[in-house]
Amino acid sequence: MLRQLSGAQSAHAIQLERWIDPRGWENRMKTGLFLLSMLLPLRLFAQSPCEISGPIPFEDHGKWGYVSPDGIVVPARFDYAGPFTGDGAIACMANERGLVGRDGSFIAPTWNRQTSPSVQAFSEGLGAASKDGKWGYVDQQRKLVIPFQFKYAGQFDHGMARVIQKEKAFFIDERGTRVTPEFDGAFDFREDLAAVEVGKNVGYIRRDGSFALPPLHESASGIDFSEGLAAVRIKGKVGFMDKTGSIVIQPAYEDVYAFSDGLAPVDRAGKWGYVDRAGNVIVPIQYDIGHMFSEGIASVELDSKWGYIDRSGRFKIPAMFDSAMPFCGGIAAVETFHKIGKARDGSQAELYRGKHGMIDHAGNYVWRDAEEQTWPSPFHF
Repeated sequence: MLRQLSGAQSAHAIQLERWIDPRGWENRMKTGLFLLSMLLPLRLFAQSPCEISGPIPFEDHGKWGYVSPDGIVVPARFDYAGPFTGDGAIACMANERGLVGRDGSFIAPTWNRQTSPSVQAFSEGLGAASKDGKWGYVDQQRKLVIPFQFKYAGQFDHGMARVIQKEKAFFIDERGTRVTPEFDGAFDFREDLAAVEVGKNVGYIRRDGSFALPPLHESASGIDFSEGLAAVRIKGKVGFMDKTGSIVIQPAYEDVYAFSDGLAPVDRAGKWGYVDRAGNVIVPIQYDIGHMFSEGIASVELDSKWGYIDRSGRFKIPAMFDSAMPFCGGIAAVETFHKIGKARDGSQAELYRGKHGMIDHAGNYVWRDAEEQTWPSPFHF
């Protein structure tokens, strides 16, 4: 089974949930954004730009490796392989765990994977790590730098990291000192502003913790600023505002994702299309769902099949997949599958059988399962 990380991990799960309940994800975005941002270490790539700095992790028959547009870069030999940051990627093999370089070799020192703390990813020299249910930070020698005290610990960016403690979210510096006020929820900084929740509303803070925009509006899926605009929900409808707080695209949609390549996906009455920064509909509102543009094209679902369109709405890669994630690092994760029934473990999980693969911009497979696999939907009750 293949899983593409970079938020494609998250987007893949989101898309599977849509197969179970096509409106479930969109209807829960407003209340679930903060929870997901807290629990998932990677951004939701369906609504967030690709930020991977190296080859993409993939899973093949229970082992992990890395793939690029040229094919498999590192064979699937790890028990786990995480996404690359500027510091490298966390990977595990046998009892060894540590940072690996782009050639797949471990960067000393490594550590025994059975020992704690468990490091998830390094950024700016510090790794968010967990021990006994608490989170803190270690350096690359696994020396404790910030004590285990948080419910969640995010990656460092410009010397700041987002953490959760006692149900409140805030940012700390590299010494572990709180540098912003506490909020009911917080998201990472984008374009030097971070969305924060105060009650049911969302505002935006600067890196010193002061409000650039007060918490006046409810949230929507395109909550981060991107290309100077962020989504706002007013009286149940969603539009966009600029960094002065001025509404530049009137709230007329059920939901939206953030801008990329000058266009934003918008949802009107259950169908998706794309608008420009002036609010003009550039790509007709006709798709079952549309992801953000990435590397010049966007994955869309039309008549239950997925393909990739350019900014004019013309299909660059035909709609022939049952799942298609946004491009990242020159490749995209796709799936072809069919439902085969429900799992027999007493859950409500649907079972799918098919093949996972990675394609390049020409739509050619750079990797694909050799034979069909069976997998359950990740969201079930």
